[in-house]
Amino acid sequence: MARSAPKKRTPIPTAVAAKVLFNSDRTCCVCRIPDRKIQIHHIDDDPSNNAPSNLAVLCLECHGETQITGGFGRRLDAEQVTLYRDDWHSIVARRRIQFYRDARDQIPEGEGRMTFLTSVIEQLRESGDYVLLAAIYDDLGNDELRDKYIDKALEDDSSEWLIISLRSMQGRQDLIPKDLADRRLEQQAEHKDWAQRARTLVKLGRPADATKDYIRYVLDSLEKDKIFTAAYYLKELYEAGLVGKLFERALQLAANEDDLWWQVRALQELGWDSELKELVLTNEERIKSSRNPLFLELFYRFKGDHDKADKLTIDFFTSAQRYGERYAIPPVSEELRKSLDEEPRSSRTDLNKPRPSRTRAAKRTGDSPPLEQ
Repeated sequence: MARSAPKKRTPIPTAVAAKVLFNSDRTCCVCRIPDRKIQIHHIDDDPSNNAPSNLAVLCLECHGETQITGGFGRRLDAEQVTLYRDDWHSIVARRRIQFYRDARDQIPEGEGRMTFLTSVIEQLRESGDYVLLAAIYDDLGNDELRDKYIDKALEDDSSEWLIISLRSMQGRQDLIPKDLADRRLEQQAEHKDWAQRARTLVKLGRPADATKDYIRYVLDSLEKDKIFTAAYYLKELYEAGLVGKLFERALQLAANEDDLWWQVRALQELGWDSELKELVLTNEERIKSSRNPLFLELFYRFKGDHDKADKLTIDFFTSAQRYGERYAIPPVSEELRKSLDEEPRSSRTDLNKPRPSRTRAAKRTGDSPPLEQ
């Protein structure tokens, strides 16, 4: 059997090699152990394909694992190398962005900070770090320059993680090819890389699915007694704004179903007071006919009639003790409801005066209707 001809090796252009090493922080993307001897690996085993998306930095030991062809050794295949490479590049990029932000925040606002920004931007332009430049201009709210450097970054490197990250930064998930996103998610699921999959889903604008994968990873960490890791990713879930996104989705679903109660609860949790006030005041008849003391208390509070709101608050706690667990929200008695309708409007309408908090009432739970689904 004739041997296949050896593949022709084409030297990696100096600028490309420098960029690949920079993106990987001159560190193996698999083991990530600093100061090891490294080399640039061709992911598809074609030494003439020097596209940045086909190159990964590996230490000699990890590179050796890509060459295993038989026996009991476990080969590090192209798909795994790509996942390791993209994950490591995203970590390095995030670290650099955070390092810049920490350094910036140490400088008081004013001329000194502007001098710092100008110096950093000039250095990044010279080094061609378009990803960090895009992040800086995104922080500054300069969409035009952000988009300019995103385009430049993607001209240099069209790897999947970078396309997803930078298009997400723009808020242009529509520019992420569906097959690319699906392939990425499938690879991460196959390797049970739930934390990175959660981050990908955040960037793709899928908060519910991202939350599922974060929780999956946190539970796995807790089962393995990795308490710090579990806490870290719970913190990341919160800082990614997923809690708010889920409440926004709940609000949208409740609005689609014309469910006034869950719209009110979602707006309360989001802290959108002006929207909550508008919703309550424009649904006066529905609220008055509901006999729901929390609805009514909100309504009268927003109308500025605090005497009626206070009566409802007192009646709620009295009824709650009387009904016990039979109701999550005991209904307003018919007598009180009639008296509310008959009483003249209170003269105490100053919204800035102290008034009872409805926090405790808003968090009660029970059978019908519940405060949390």
